Amino acid sequence: MPQNNSTVAENIQSNFESLFFAEQKVARYVLDHIQEVSQLNVSELASRSKTSDATVVRTAKHLGYAGYYEMRLLVSRDIGKIESQIQPEKLSSSQKLFSAEADRIASLSDGIDFESLLTAGRIILAGRAIHVVAVGNTIPVALDLGFRLERAGIVCTYSMLAEHYYNHINLGNSDDVVLAISRSGASRQVIRAVELAHKKGMRTVIVTGEKNHTLIGGADCVLQVKETAPQLANIGNAHSHLIEFAVNDALLYIVRTIKGLLDEERGEEPDDTDQIGILLSEFKL
Repeated sequence: MPQNNSTVAENIQSNFESLFFAEQKVARYVLDHIQEVSQLNVSELASRSKTSDATVVRTAKHLGYAGYYEMRLLVSRDIGKIESQIQPEKLSSSQKLFSAEADRIASLSDGIDFESLLTAGRIILAGRAIHVVAVGNTIPVALDLGFRLERAGIVCTYSMLAEHYYNHINLGNSDDVVLAISRSGASRQVIRAVELAHKKGMRTVIVTGEKNHTLIGGADCVLQVKETAPQLANIGNAHSHLIEFAVNDALLYIVRTIKGLLDEERGEEPDDTDQIGILLSEFKL
């Protein structure tokens, strides 16, 4: 049994050698991604550590916890203790705070090159309709992207409910595109949506932190949102989706730029009238 005053990381380090090989893979992943693990369910941790749900549960029990849920709660407790010890002066400068966030966004270029953004933009513009799907705390990212693509003149569907986007995809055809967002790469609802898209012959663009083959297999474009810049301890990558929102901005820029160039080639005058903006202006202060 772990001691009450020991952290999960300390408990793992003390008992690592007593774990079976597969359990050590789970334990090693927890040690290397302690902040991220506080937000992962059993299946997501199993996928990332390349083990099984049963192995994750066995590992937690072998370490003396009642199950994985208890271990995850204690991981969150440990993170909270660490964050509470941060010295206030570390956050006393707004310049440091915003610079750290800017560095997080800049680090995206390590995993996403400009050609990949261009590919994603071309796929989006070629689609009859774009079905933007996400689950959990990534839903706001999908809603933001779907609405803004619509404002750019692109037909989109997006919803907070998996049942809705399953239905949207099922009613679509092979000219449609599914744009799936999943930080973990293991979100079951998102994976099922992508699988359904492939059955319908749709093209897929995946935005993910982890290149889970089940999700990205057969994808037409993958944008990996992998952070490499150091983060402020109070803003963990499991809680903040700033970088996904930054990808939204990049995609909108690419789509609008390509769309403008295509209109110019066709000799069409750009329509700068924002009809939706005019409708919404009635309600703006």
